[in-house]
Amino acid sequence: MLDSFRKGQRWLSLIFVSVIGLVFVFFLGVGGGSGPGAPSGNVIVQLDDTKLTSRDFEREKAKLEARLRQELGDAFDKVVASNYIGSQALGTLTNSLVLAAAAKDMGLHTTQDELRRVVQGSPIFIDEEGRFSPEAFDRFAAYEYGSQRAFIQNFTRGMLGQKLIQLIIGQTVVSDAEIDLRTHYELEVAHIAYVVIDSATTGAAGSESVALEDSEAEAYSDEHEDELRSLFDERSGEYEEPERVRARHILALVAANAPDNDVASAREQIESALARVNAGEDFATVARELSEDIGTKEDGGDLGLFTRGDNDPALEEAAFALESGEVSEVVQSSYGFHILRVDERVPAKTAKFESKRTMLAREVLTRMRAEERAEALSTRLAEAIKAGDSLEVAAREEGLSIERPGGLKRRSDGFIPGLGAATNVLTTVFTLEAGETSPEIFELADRRVLVQVLERSPPSAETLANERTLRRERAQAEKENRTLQAWINDYRSQLEASGRLMVNAELALGS
Repeated sequence: MLDSFRKGQRWLSLIFVSVIGLVFVFFLGVGGGSGPGAPSGNVIVQLDDTKLTSRDFEREKAKLEARLRQELGDAFDKVVASNYIGSQALGTLTNSLVLAAAAKDMGLHTTQDELRRVVQGSPIFIDEEGRFSPEAFDRFAAYEYGSQRAFIQNFTRGMLGQKLIQLIIGQTVVSDAEIDLRTHYELEVAHIAYVVIDSATTGAAGSESVALEDSEAEAYSDEHEDELRSLFDERSGEYEEPERVRARHILALVAANAPDNDVASAREQIESALARVNAGEDFATVARELSEDIGTKEDGGDLGLFTRGDNDPALEEAAFALESGEVSEVVQSSYGFHILRVDERVPAKTAKFESKRTMLAREVLTRMRAEERAEALSTRLAEAIKAGDSLEVAAREEGLSIERPGGLKRRSDGFIPGLGAATNVLTTVFTLEAGETSPEIFELADRRVLVQVLERSPPSAETLANERTLRRERAQAEKENRTLQAWINDYRSQLEASGRLMVNAELALGS
């Protein structure tokens, strides 16, 4: 029985939720909260005397979830979709009342004969002999809506809303000019040249290099000591050197899940190496002979200088517990058994401002000079362009390289090869004519960009004609959607302003 109910719910969704496939759900602005303007009790949406409750809301959510599961399959994530489903369900309930009320206000109606024909023609209410089954109808209405009357009311509102939708979209026509404009916008290609003046890298700022004398850096550091101290404090972590040790080790390999006899054999092997070292043999010589670490064996087990976090935790703990020249006891790590000797300990160091002040001054001054040169260079280019030169001519005079990416189309992310996200640049490109250079200097982080349009290629007349056929159905649906969205938004606003429509979004969505 439950399976037949679910099948019936999916069929009825074609009528009750048909708006979803045709129009966006308008949750934003449907109202919210449980204040004076919100319905009371468990009512989610109220229009005049018609009230839709939490039960209606949960039923709508179940329909939407079922549709999403069917469309997305294994990709459906209930946790991710929950907020979307709730908002969609609330919007659908609200729209169903708005559409039905508007239809009544406009004089539309649904007759009992129309209702009877649709219900009696529903496959879920047809018995095995091909006849309408009143019992199946009663069971479905009672299970889903609580009563036959509630079902009829919901069903009637759905049919009224559909009549109004058809009336609205029936007056919506997409012209060839509208399709051509959209096609032109999406398919036009622009070929450009651009110049990048990068103040972050001095070599890219022009043919000259930024050279600083030591005396200039010293003078700057004297004049701007407070600023440099602040910069030093911000970067203090970069100048700290942690404690390090230089150590050697000898390794007897053993797997983590090795049998006990293999573990015992490896420990015996490393204890033998420890005995030889303690007897006075050279650690490096014993390592070359016995260690099973092929990466360090030939170097006498030298692990080099390392700090905490660079090595196996067990080795680090042992190494940092030893003084220079000391040899550890047997250490077990995830690799097996080791012995270590620390050859050198390097204490942690914290840099002093005085040791970094000249370096910081040189860095800051170099960046300032590069930015000044970049600004001066980009200004010269802009002035040359205003005087009549093309970007290519002006850049060539300054010895700058010119980039020519492939053909560009309008993109919402503004991506241009070599520049990345550059929305302002891309937008400007499609406002310039072929051969025209933009006088604007675009700033992208540390880069200044000037651009020239070499060519703009609109779609051909043949392409436009072909695209009209391919795009007409989609363009028609999109325009119908926009028209219907605007119409419902406007009518809903009127109903809310008059106090006829109230929505308790807080009760529905818990926010």
